[in-house]
Amino acid sequence: MYFVYLLTTIITFLHLTNWIAGEVSLYKKNFLNLFFLFFLISQIICTLTSIDLHTSFFGYYSRLNGGLLSIICYFLLYSFLPPYLDEKQRNRIITTSLLSGFLVSIYGILEHFGIDKNLWVQDVQSRVFSTIGQPNWLAAYLAILLSFSIYKFQKSLNKLSATYYLLLTTCCYLALLFTKSKSGILATIISLALFFIFIFFRKNSPKKLLIINYSLLIILSLIINNPIKDLIFPQNLEFKNSTLEINNLNITSSEDIRKIVWKGSFDLFKKFPILGTGVETFAYSYYWTRPVEHNLTSEWDFLYNKAHNEYLNYLATTGLVGFIPYILLILAVLFLLLKNSIKNSTLDIRNLSLALFSSYVSILITNGFGFSVVIVSIYFFLFPTLVYDYDQSQHPTPHPRLKYLIPVLLVLSVVLIKNIVLSYTADIYFAKYESSNNRQEYQLAYEHISKSIFFRPKEPNYLISLATASAKIAVLTKDPKYIDQTIAFCDQATKISPANINFLKQQAQAFYYLTTIDTKHFIKTVESMLQAIKLAPTDAKLPFSLGQFLESAQLLDDAIYYYQKAIDIKPNYDHAYHALGRIYFNQKKYDLAKKNLETNLLYAPTNTEALEMLKKIN
Repeated sequence: MYFVYLLTTIITFLHLTNWIAGEVSLYKKNFLNLFFLFFLISQIICTLTSIDLHTSFFGYYSRLNGGLLSIICYFLLYSFLPPYLDEKQRNRIITTSLLSGFLVSIYGILEHFGIDKNLWVQDVQSRVFSTIGQPNWLAAYLAILLSFSIYKFQKSLNKLSATYYLLLTTCCYLALLFTKSKSGILATIISLALFFIFIFFRKNSPKKLLIINYSLLIILSLIINNPIKDLIFPQNLEFKNSTLEINNLNITSSEDIRKIVWKGSFDLFKKFPILGTGVETFAYSYYWTRPVEHNLTSEWDFLYNKAHNEYLNYLATTGLVGFIPYILLILAVLFLLLKNSIKNSTLDIRNLSLALFSSYVSILITNGFGFSVVIVSIYFFLFPTLVYDYDQSQHPTPHPRLKYLIPVLLVLSVVLIKNIVLSYTADIYFAKYESSNNRQEYQLAYEHISKSIFFRPKEPNYLISLATASAKIAVLTKDPKYIDQTIAFCDQATKISPANINFLKQQAQAFYYLTTIDTKHFIKTVESMLQAIKLAPTDAKLPFSLGQFLESAQLLDDAIYYYQKAIDIKPNYDHAYHALGRIYFNQKKYDLAKKNLETNLLYAPTNTEALEMLKKIN
């Protein structure tokens, strides 16, 4: 996303300079302009009314894509691309996109055969993600490119180019199959089927080339292990002795988890139907309507910063004000692409429009089961401009009176680029902080996060992390300076993002560290957790954590209350049962201890401490 920020700044400056010089028009009128502008305005409104203005503007920290700033970038790129689009430039964009996809696919295939298997925690050989970061994201990316690859193959002018595009298609499809992404493969099947039907029954279409290409894809689908093959040729697996172990993992299917998240997302929309909770605030507001059954899944303690459905995500976070313009923009793009694929006077534009239509459909499908990452968003917002055949022969009038703005634009661009570079540098130091903190090198972690704050002083993720780092240093040094820093940085972070549950948990942890220096800080620990519980009433980990804090302070009756509260919303919470069993055992209430410890062992049969306590009771 930082790279997009950088390019947008440079392109905007150069384009405005060209416009002032009279070399290009400021923008080109087209059918989609008003729809995109309508969508942008809706996102501005939902940002201004957000529960977290910082997150809505910049986007959720670990992604950035989807925030208002990213939408502004896409809007500027969308507006400034058409004045430069001619047939040569359009072909260059498509060719470059396919070449990039080819390289990404090659790496994905090599990844399947173990080229980097020792670099990742994940089993990348089983489900590849190449350079994209996650299998479903890679699949969504490749699904977009495959229609263009076939489009270029069927219009190849010689055997060499035909061979190249056939190889490119094969590599992209192989990498797609190696992702084992159900949504990506489904999107590809539907989008390529649409492309085939329209092209095959068109006059003078290269039917032989199409059949060759699609036959190859079908063969690959049947010989490579992937969800298509598993559906057609289901395998009866015999687990034998490993059945019990697999059952004990209790892994909830992604489909079932998505249904629960979607239910919570729609409930959130019903609660805030007009403006939603704010652009990109799902990570915070989902807790408000999070279904209690989420606690019974294997991902019960995962943070969901997206609804895993782009449409529900817009509905929940921007309400009808943001959702309606988003849907209208999609419908307008589909209408334009379909119209051009049928009625355009140029055969190549018709075929290109059809490839664009198919690719766009693939995006809509994968967005229905996940969310857009940066590269998918670029295609979503910019590819529709490729269908326009703009007249490049006209020469706009120069604007000599505006030439004095060029130095101003240059200075502004330099300032923006500087801030982008500083933000990226801050992010690097934040990664170093996390690494040092995980290694318990607290002094080094403190130094790294301090540098992040130096480069980007108003980022709440850095502020709350520096608060935690300061608290750890305060415990080690007993220096009042670090105690004051902890309090100040906690206040700043929670003031910027008051609805961020994670910040409240980190704040509670920071003050708990300070409790070892002065017990007066324990009140703030409890207050932070109570505020978090209020915002996330179905998150079982919050009352459990509060119970731990209270137990450590020997407030056992209160601890029992919150452990029980955690069990009420997560009946299979083994740690909570164990905590209750331990308290009752120490209080010599052996009947209650036995009951809780036995329940604990139902869900955690290898808990040796629980077994030892039960032996002593019996």
